[in-house]
Amino acid sequence: MFDQLEEMQTCLNSLRKINTILNELEEENLEAGIEVKKLNGDIEFKNVYMKYDKNYILKDLSFTIKQGSKVTIAGRTGVGKTTLTNVLMKLYDIESGKILIGGQDISKIAIKSLRQSISYISQMPYIFNDTLRNNITLGNKNITDDEILNIINQIEVQNIYQRFSKGLDEKIKENSLSYGELQVISFLRAITHKTSIYIFDEPTSNIDLKTERLIQNLIDKISKDSTVIIVAHRKSTMENSDEIIYLEDGKVYNKAILEETV
Repeated sequence: MFDQLEEMQTCLNSLRKINTILNELEEENLEAGIEVKKLNGDIEFKNVYMKYDKNYILKDLSFTIKQGSKVTIAGRTGVGKTTLTNVLMKLYDIESGKILIGGQDISKIAIKSLRQSISYISQMPYIFNDTLRNNITLGNKNITDDEILNIINQIEVQNIYQRFSKGLDEKIKENSLSYGELQVISFLRAITHKTSIYIFDEPTSNIDLKTERLIQNLIDKISKDSTVIIVAHRKSTMENSDEIIYLEDGKVYNKAILEETV
């Protein structure tokens, strides 16, 4: 009975979200705003407030992240970690304050330009019923097969690739892959697009320790030229970061207290 109740609650929450989308009157205009070819990876939150319905999730949130940094966003469940990344990508609007990328207010930047400068891996990777190549490139013809195979070799996940008899032309389905394989493919998708900012939401939560170490090494490489933001709970991830932004009640927690805790 409890299993069924949990499933029913999940379905009800999904239904509410579906109804919200269906009731939207306006379509998102991806072209409106300033067009920028490639944004600088410097990020700044200035007194940002954001709420769902009447409840504020982010409250007077302020911090800066320099390009070339690897930063972990940490904190208990529900404190606003994923919300922080959502407003950075303009999936949600903020109530007040400013978010700057490369010194430019993202509210004035075209959504298309903004999102082309950000690669994102969510907690629940989405896979299309399409070829492995198309799931990685997402239709970007500038990404070559050699680039994909080079990254596969770097993180040593050839075992996943080699089990597909048709290689990159293999048509894959979400239900035919393990959760760890889904995350590896979504990681390949993010890295191959070579963006200024990478956001990983619990990227190694279902990957074995060996693959996690290989991925951490590759993240170290890309963070030399790009900004990497990792939402994580694992202590190993925090230890490998240049900085930890710990959220508590929608704000940045006192760093001195955090250092003593860690």
